[in-house]
This record gives sequence, C-alpha cells and structure tokens, in this order.
Amino acid sequence: MTVDQDDTALHDRWRLPLGLQVLGQVQGSGIREPTYLLRRGDGQVVQVSELLHLVVSAVDPTRTREQVADAVSGAYGRTLTPEGLTHLVENRLAPLGLVEGADAGPADVHPRARPLLSLALKGTLVPAGVVRVLARVLAPLFWPPVVVAALVGLVLLDVRLVTEGSLIGALGQVLATPPLLLALFCLLTFGSLAHETGHAAACRYGGAQPGEIGFGMYLVFPAFYTDVTDSYRLSRAGRLRTDLGGLYFNVLCLLSAGGIYLATGNGLFLLVVLIMHLEMVQQLVPAVRFDGYYVLADLAGVPDLFARVRPVLSSLLPGRPTDPRVAELRPYARRLVVGWVLVVVPLLTFGFGWLAWNLPLIVDRTWDAIGVQTDQIDRAWGAGDVSVVILSSLSVALLALPLLGLAVLVWRLAAILARAAQRLVATSAAEPGEHDEPRIPAQLRPMPLTAAAFNDADMLAPRAVVPTRGWQRAVHRATAGTVHPRPGSAEQRRAELEARLCAPIDGSRRVVVMSRKGGVGKTTMTLALGSTFSSLRGDRVVAVDANPDAGNLAHRVAPPNSRTITDILREVDAIETYAQLRSYVSQAPESRLEVVGSDDDPRIGMALTQYEYHRLIALLDRFYNLILLDTGTGILDSANQGLLGEADELVLVLRPGLDGGRAAALTLDWLDEHDHGELVARAIVVINGVRRGVGVPLDPMVKHFARRCARVVTVPWDPALETGAQTRLSSLRRETRESLVEMAAAVADNFLIDGPRR
Repeated sequence: MTVDQDDTALHDRWRLPLGLQVLGQVQGSGIREPTYLLRRGDGQVVQVSELLHLVVSAVDPTRTREQVADAVSGAYGRTLTPEGLTHLVENRLAPLGLVEGADAGPADVHPRARPLLSLALKGTLVPAGVVRVLARVLAPLFWPPVVVAALVGLVLLDVRLVTEGSLIGALGQVLATPPLLLALFCLLTFGSLAHETGHAAACRYGGAQPGEIGFGMYLVFPAFYTDVTDSYRLSRAGRLRTDLGGLYFNVLCLLSAGGIYLATGNGLFLLVVLIMHLEMVQQLVPAVRFDGYYVLADLAGVPDLFARVRPVLSSLLPGRPTDPRVAELRPYARRLVVGWVLVVVPLLTFGFGWLAWNLPLIVDRTWDAIGVQTDQIDRAWGAGDVSVVILSSLSVALLALPLLGLAVLVWRLAAILARAAQRLVATSAAEPGEHDEPRIPAQLRPMPLTAAAFNDADMLAPRAVVPTRGWQRAVHRATAGTVHPRPGSAEQRRAELEARLCAPIDGSRRVVVMSRKGGVGKTTMTLALGSTFSSLRGDRVVAVDANPDAGNLAHRVAPPNSRTITDILREVDAIETYAQLRSYVSQAPESRLEVVGSDDDPRIGMALTQYEYHRLIALLDRFYNLILLDTGTGILDSANQGLLGEADELVLVLRPGLDGGRAAALTLDWLDEHDHGELVARAIVVINGVRRGVGVPLDPMVKHFARRCARVVTVPWDPALETGAQTRLSSLRRETRESLVEMAAAVADNFLIDGPRR
C-alpha cells in the first residue's frame, strides 16, 4: 500500500472520544421516534436518533468506513452507504464531539449547553465512589412496604404535631438561644444532604449507577445536586422513583425529627419539621429545575423541557407552522409541555422582571445586613461568645452567596446577549451597505416585474385557518367567525397527513396490495386505500381485482359491472378513450373510486397470465394516475409474480398475530431473495384489525417490520369493515378513518422519492 493510500485509510477510520458513555434508549419517551442518550467525557449529555446511535455503537478504529456502514445497515435494517456514513460523521457527530478521527490529536473543546437556568460554579462534595457505596447500603429503604409504612407514619406524625405541638413556643425557644440557631442550620443542611442521598439510593434501587454529590449556585442561592444521569436508562417508573427519592428521604428525616420532639419537647426539632415541610413543597414547584420539574419531564418523557419553550411559543403564534421540535412529540407529551410553557413563561417573566426592578434595593439591603453581622462578630469575639461568632459568620456567608449568585446570573445573561448581538452584527456585516454597489451574479438578480407577480398570495391577505373540530370550532362558531383559535393538535396532524397524501405523481403509479394469508382484510385495505386517495386527491384512481381465485373487490364498492378483466383484455385494442374504458368499470358512489372486477368463474381467472396483466396495466397507465392491484395469496402464481415485476410500491397486509406476522416476514424474505429488495425497502406494512388489549403485544412486531420497511401502520378493528358488504368511508369510526389517511400518506411519501419506472 502506498503512503497516500495509508493516509486515506486513516482518514476514513474513526474512534469514540475518551470518556464517551452510551447511556442507551430513553424509556417511556414522549418523542414519537426512538431516542438515545450519549454522555461526553466533559459530562454533557446529548440526545441522538436511532441511526446516529447505531453509528456511534459501530465506530471502531479497526474498521473501515465500508465495514462500519455495513454494520449500521445490518442493525438498522436500511442501507447506509459509506458516503452517507461520512456525511453523518462529519456534519452531525464530529461537531458535537461524539466521534473523532482515529489519528486525531488532543481533544477539541466542543460546544456545551449553558442554559441561563442551570447550575453554576459547581464542585464535588462527595465523590462518586462513596456515593455508590451509600446508595447500595440505603437502596433497600425503597422496598414498597417500607415506603408505605413511612408515608403512613408521616401522616400520623403531622396530625399529632398539629394537635399537640407549640410552634410559637418552639420559635421563641430557638431564637433566644444562638447555639440552637446554629444547630437548626446544621440539621437543615444534613436534611439537604439526605435529600440528595435519597436520589442516589433511588437511582441504585432501580438498577442504575449514581454519580457524585456536588454543590453549586442555582439562580442566586447555593444548592446541592446529585448526578443521576444514568437513570435515563430506567423505565418511566424508575426515573420517577429517582426524582422523588430525595423527598422520600426527607420523609425519613421528618419522622426522626418529629419523634425526637415528641420524646423530648425540644422546640428545635419542631422547627426542623416545619421548615423541611416547606422545603419539600418548594421542591415540587416545576417552574425551575427542582424535583417537580424533573417529575413533570419524566411524566412527559421529554428530558429537556426548557429547550422546548421557544419552539412551543413559536408554534402558538397565528399563521406560524408547527416547529419540528413540537411536532415530534407524542400527543400526551405535547399537551403537557405546552401547558407547562403557558404557565412557566409568565411566572419566570414576572420573577425576572421583579428581580431586575428591585435589584439595587436588594443589593443595598444585603450589604447593610452583612455590615450588621460583621459588627456582631466583632462584639461576640471580644466577649468570647463562640456560638455567636460562628452563627454570625455563617450569616455573612449566606448573605454574600446570593450576591455572588446575582453577579454570576448577570454575567451569564450579559454573555447570552453579547453572543446574540455578535450574531446580529455578523449578519448585518454580511449584507451590502446602504452606499455599497455589490456585484450581484446574473442568476441572483431580480427578474423584471411581469403579470406572474399578480397572484393571490401577493394580492390577498392570508386567510385564517378555520378549525373544524373541538373547542376551537365551538369558539369560532360562538363568535360568528371573529375569533380564529389555532386548530387542535389532532386537526393539525390530519392536515399534515392530507398534505403528504396529495404529493404529486409523475405519470402513473402502481401499488400492489398483497398478503400470504387469506382473511386478513387485504381486499378491504385495497378498497379503503383507494377510496381515501380518490376522495382526497381528486385525480383518477382505479383498483384492479387481480385475485386469481374470483375476488370480490367490485362487490364491495357498488353493484358490479357485468364486464370484467377478461372483457377488457378481449377488446383492449379497441379501447382508445377514457370514456370507452369507463363502461368496463364500477364506481363507488361516495369516494368515486373505480374498480375493475374479476370473473366470478375461478377457472377463467386462473387462465390470466403475466403477459395479459401486463397488457391490462399498460392500458390503465394511459388513463389513471394511481393503480391499485389487489392480488391473490399465492406468491408463486405466475400472475402475482408478473404484478410484482410491474409494481412501484408494495402494501403488505397482516393480522395482529404471530402466525400472520411470521407469514409476512417470510414474504419479505422471499421478495429479498428474488430481486425485489427495493420494493421491500419502501414497502408499507399494514397491521389490520387491531383490538386494544386483545392478542399478542404489537410493539415487537411493529419494531421488526419498521426496521425492514418504510413504514408500519396499524388499523383498528371496525365493525363496518367486517361485514363483507359495500363499505363507505363515512360509516367508519373516526379512529379508523384517521388510520386510513395515515396509511395513504405513508404510501404517498414514496411518490416523491422517485418517479415511475416506465
């Protein structure tokens, strides 16, 4: 091998940066597509798609890019070319510090997310090794009977303290005795550390490994934290246990303090109980990154709620499209996140506004208080009162820390504004000035104004989108159309599907609908797919009953035409216009779907050959935009093999059962083995007749076919589809109609990938 070849080989090999950890898939995610988490050596956690996760998992300095691409393709079920792999590495993974060249030098400094509402000035308090030992020892406290007993004990304790405790007496006792104030501070600090230990123990109980316990500045106050990033690999229940583990250990502290108070009558411990209760309530507020924030994030399955604020606000503006970071959320997660944003943004805006308005006064009063405590330290030192010296020193530190936090907060806010201004200046500098005379390439010069500029979009204001369902429609009708609420998520989802469904077709498109097993609803899905297309697209759609066993597709749409496929083939050379061909087909009265029926005599149907079907399809190509071919179950039949050779797309129908799934998987194997791999890669798999809570779990089956084919769509069981009689879309349940639109949109997605092969 030459030197140049060696350099090229090294350049095409990659490795993972030192310290990179693969945390795995996010369980219970609120995002539609599977997401995975990676943790860099600097502690930054990055969320990636399944494809990028597979690339990171396959990268190895001993592998060439071709070998890595093959490994990813095998795991993903779709082909990733070496060029595509290089694009992903160089443009997606390397800039984030997730992959580097095999011969790379010292690691570069990669961008870190530094949100304004994040912890600053962090430091380690308890190393990860010690935390893990403590977590392992304390994890049994999360055994459910122990948890229930603790919660019941807390309720009983609170009832007794409310009826028997003397809060005024306890407060007077502690304030009159400086050593007790110092002890109160120490006990509350111990309670905070116990809170963090509870997070670590809950993380360990769920099967994940906690990290260090540290300290830092959150907003303007000192705070402790526990590194439980590894809990993302747990289920939603495990993550919620980790989120609430700190509060549970506070409960254990409360039981101890309350028991000591009842036994001794010392008011110090009653104040500890009261203040710790208030701290627990504060921790449940989800407006900032307290425990309540993480509980809400894990309930929604969205780990980065603050990163969704801007996309949500942008999507709520009238006339603005839905941001992809909002559209990718599942419906329940989307509702939670939007509701949280609508509550939190006004609260934070008011809070920061109040802080900015009163900042001079706060600084002045805090500085005066520090002076008072300093004078008190001097007097206590002269009098030899050690407890007052310690207490006043702590007071000075606690008063100074918020000032430090304010300085850090202002600095970070100024840095954010400076970066925004820098980007704005850079953008402005890139544009020609008022007096410049830039050279504009001919292809970029504005075209002369013509009548083409006189169009509806420029001459008329955009029309408001009128909601057609839900409370939005009720508000629109109640206000006589003066108020136009943004359509709900379900209606927006339907509009997106219909836009995809109406993708243009270049020439004609042939879609084969098939199944290896009978009784799975193949003909029903052909009818439903054709009816959906013809009613929503508006162009010509025809469904052909290509079942050699006397199919009944024509009987499902209208009284069948007496003329059939064999009649068309007999007179194919004489059919020159669409009007002539119409006399051979049936038409559904509601959807306008046209159907070419097969002969009722199966002996005639079996006589049709590949060549005859080829002649029929060649004729239909002249008059129809979309041709659906309802095949028989015999994949080895000559006619079916001929139809597969004519197909642009494949829709594979199966029932939600192991036998149906196995037969469908074997069908895909056969197609791959007989040079139909391209059809398999963009096939749409339809699982028909799904009943909730009935039959085998669908997730493994959906995941299997999703890795092999373009899309998997589930169609719920609907009594209107089970009768075998004429079927109208309007008679179906809304859930069924929505799934059929989704199926049609999935088929239409392939219209834009490539044109017809003819």
